Amino acid sequence: MDVFSPKAGFLALASVAAVASSVALGPAHAELLARVPAAREMAVCGGILFVGTKGSSVYAVPLAGGRARRVASGFSAPNGVACSRGRLFVASRDRITAFDIGPQGALSGRRDIRRDLPSSGAHSLRYIAVGPDSRLYVSLGSPCNICQPRGLQGTIVRMNQDGSDLRRVASGVRNSVGFAWRGGTMFFTDNGADRMGDDIPPDELNALRPGGFYGFPYFGGQIRLKGFEDATPPARQIPPVFNFQAHVAALGIHFFRSLGGDALVAEHGSWDRSVPVGYQVVRVRFQGGRPVSATTFLRNVGRPVDVKEAPDGSILVSDDAAGAIHVFRR
Repeated sequence: MDVFSPKAGFLALASVAAVASSVALGPAHAELLARVPAAREMAVCGGILFVGTKGSSVYAVPLAGGRARRVASGFSAPNGVACSRGRLFVASRDRITAFDIGPQGALSGRRDIRRDLPSSGAHSLRYIAVGPDSRLYVSLGSPCNICQPRGLQGTIVRMNQDGSDLRRVASGVRNSVGFAWRGGTMFFTDNGADRMGDDIPPDELNALRPGGFYGFPYFGGQIRLKGFEDATPPARQIPPVFNFQAHVAALGIHFFRSLGGDALVAEHGSWDRSVPVGYQVVRVRFQGGRPVSATTFLRNVGRPVDVKEAPDGSILVSDDAAGAIHVFRR
C-alpha cells in the first residue's frame, strides 16, 4: 500500500491555506484531515473514511488522524464509494466493485458485481450510496450537455448488494453526483445544462418518486432546454423541490444530525459563467419535510465535492482541486 502524506505540497495551495491553518470559518473550525489526490465521494465506515477519486485509486483515512493510505487501485475513475455490512462498494466508469473491509481499512476479496455500465461521456463519474432498503443506488449521467440519452444513460438505478436485480428508479436526470435520504425519501442533486446564459437553467434538488421522469433533456428546472423547446416529453416531468443558482454545480448532499436534520450541499463551482459562483458548501434548511432555503455555510474550501458527518458530529468535506479532506469541528 502506498502512503500519501497529508502535508505534501500544501504550501503551494494558497487558495486553501486559510482552511488548513485552523482558522474559524462560519460556524465551524477548519483543519486539514488528510491529503488525497483528486478526492471525490467519501464513505464513513466506523473509524475509517474511504475516499474515491478521479484517478485510479481509492484511499483510506483514519478519522482519528493519520496519513491517507492507498488501499485499492487499477480503476477507471473510482469516484463513488459506499460501505455496508463490512463491505466497501466502489463505483467506477464501467463497473461496480465490492471488497471486504479488514482492520485499519485494509481491503480484500475484490470482485466485480456489475460490469458494462453504459458510457456517459463527460458525465461518467458515478455516485453510489446504500439506501434504507439496503440496496445500492448508482447514478448514470447523460453523455452530453443537452441531448437525448439512450438506454440507462441519464438515470439512477438500484440493485442488490450482489449486483443482481438492477432496476431504473429515475430517468430524465442530466448528471446527479449526490443523493441522501431524509425520512425515507431520497433527495438527489442534478447539474443544470450549460451554454444557455449566466442565469439559466438552475441546478436542482429533487425528491425521488420511484420510476419518475425528471425532465432532461426537455427541461432544466422548469425551463425548456435549447433544441427541445417544442419536443414532447415521454412522460410528465416531476419538477425539482428546490432550485439552486445556475451553474453552481451542486454535487454531494448529506443530512446532518448535528444540524437538526438540515442538509449540507457541496457546490463545486461554475465554469460556464461570466462571474463565477459556487465554490462553497451551503446549508439547505427544511421545514415540514421540504427544502425552503439555501445559505452559505462554509467558504474557502477549494472545489468541494462531497460532505459527510463523522461519528463525533464533525463535518467532512472533500476537495478535488486541492486534493484534500477538510474536517470542521464545532
